[in-house]
Amino acid sequence: MNCLHLPFLKSLASNYRVVLASGSPRRKELLDRLGMSYEVIPSDFAEDLDKSQFATAADYVLENATIKAHEVYRKIKSQTQKPLLVIGADTVVVNAAGAILEKPESAHDATSTLRNLSGKINTVYTGVCLIVGNSNESQNPVVEKAVESTEVQFGELDDSIIEAYVATGEPMDKAGSYAYQSLACFFVQEIRGDYYNV
Repeated sequence: MNCLHLPFLKSLASNYRVVLASGSPRRKELLDRLGMSYEVIPSDFAEDLDKSQFATAADYVLENATIKAHEVYRKIKSQTQKPLLVIGADTVVVNAAGAILEKPESAHDATSTLRNLSGKINTVYTGVCLIVGNSNESQNPVVEKAVESTEVQFGELDDSIIEAYVATGEPMDKAGSYAYQSLACFFVQEIRGDYYNV
């Protein structure tokens, strides 16, 4: 894997305890590509927010990311000597009808989702929350948030392709039931936006 070697990232890791509040292999891969030194402490947040309470998918995904980051920050802030940098993130896919698609609950759910995405544009939203602070209770941590969106145009998929893909098991832990960085790259005709967001 090629890594970017940026001096400020080495400095960041030497001055901060950098924690990724996620067990996602994709998020780890992105940090590894930056050559960053970090540790993984996944959030225990159940991700059970009521989607109907949010005006947009961007608001929803940002709230999930924020809760994850805060949950891990509160859990470990008293256990560290260095200042903390906690990274929380969440990703969802929104179909052409505007429905938020998360990880499928079953193979049947994944098949249905992919049929729905076939031949249409879906939008991938990733929310990121960074919390910088230390164990000093008198100081509030600094919180920065951002959302990225990327449009993904799917080609037409027939049932045999969808069923074969679902049988690999790959869609089962992916928002929207697909992973562009792997087999699902063959489903995509065009990406408008940041490749690394998909």
